[in-house]
Amino acid sequence: MWKEKLTEVLSQFGFASSSSDESLFITSNATLMLHIHVDDGFLIGKSEQEAMTFLTGLNKKLKLKFKKNPTQHLGYTIMWNKLKIQLSQTDLILKLLDQNDMKECKPVKTPCNGNFLQEIDSTKEPIKITEYQQIIGSLNYLAQHTRPDIMFTVNQLSRFSTTPNTKHWVELKHLLRYLKGTANIYLEYTKSTPIHPISKLTGWADADYGNARDNRKSISGNVVLFFNNPISWLSKKQSVVAQSTTEAEYILMNICTKQLRWLTFVLKDLGQNITKPTLFHDNSGAVIISKQASLNANTKHIEIRFQYLRDCITKKLLNIVQVRSNQMIADILTKPLNTLKVIQALQQLHLVDPGGVSEDNRINAE
Repeated sequence: MWKEKLTEVLSQFGFASSSSDESLFITSNATLMLHIHVDDGFLIGKSEQEAMTFLTGLNKKLKLKFKKNPTQHLGYTIMWNKLKIQLSQTDLILKLLDQNDMKECKPVKTPCNGNFLQEIDSTKEPIKITEYQQIIGSLNYLAQHTRPDIMFTVNQLSRFSTTPNTKHWVELKHLLRYLKGTANIYLEYTKSTPIHPISKLTGWADADYGNARDNRKSISGNVVLFFNNPISWLSKKQSVVAQSTTEAEYILMNICTKQLRWLTFVLKDLGQNITKPTLFHDNSGAVIISKQASLNANTKHIEIRFQYLRDCITKKLLNIVQVRSNQMIADILTKPLNTLKVIQALQQLHLVDPGGVSEDNRINAE
């Protein structure tokens, strides 16, 4: 009932919900944008006067509490100036460490070990299931909002939420030790030049073939950048068993293409005209398959739902660009990485450690 009431009231102020995201409300000229999460909202406007006029009128109808230039929203900290926006969830990390008696733990430099959960041990009895699930829930919230660097590890650990044993707890605590050393990292959005000269919106897709030892399914990882800033990321086990590395990569490219198309529609509602996103990939075989006019003996078994990519290319809705593996931004979303590669991934994902940058890079909270 609340959502229907809110939609009705917002329409009186010229707002309509986005056709691609029903929690996003936009005025017809896209000068005011309001995102709703349950009973919390975040308003952005091109004119402060217009925004305040709207909030004053809305408050008369719904009796709201609102704060100008908030620094906290849905559990994360927001700081900004005219050049950049910085998001962090340091408080959540410190709370997790405190709740699990790890405030004084020794930090590590990677989210997970190199041999991370390579074998499944079903012989040991599950221990502390509820506690394990609670930590995973908090870590998942963290990974989805400001910490893409831990998303692969969290998703792998979540596979054992109903049967965690000693091994899984060791790996979980390893991740908490990584967060101990990176608690102050923030996700930074800056005014940047697009990484590709003809695309404001770019996708980066990578897969780890046969990662899951129990069923040999591959891991998909992708990152979407808007003006070189990460706005969407994913790490997920594929729903089917790929027959080859190339096939696993091709399936992933379809997944990323769907995300790019959806974000194209959302950004259009926000007043951004995205004519043709670019998808970056590092597997030449998958790129070749995506551009073939028809299926052949090696690809005809691939399910129809994974042919969306080819359709978008045929209709010239998407660019495909091959990059070297060491340039792949989505690498950290598919597999364990060593310390040097983790540092590189943090830089690529705009995750900034305030301890490693100059003081003037951090926005003053006052």
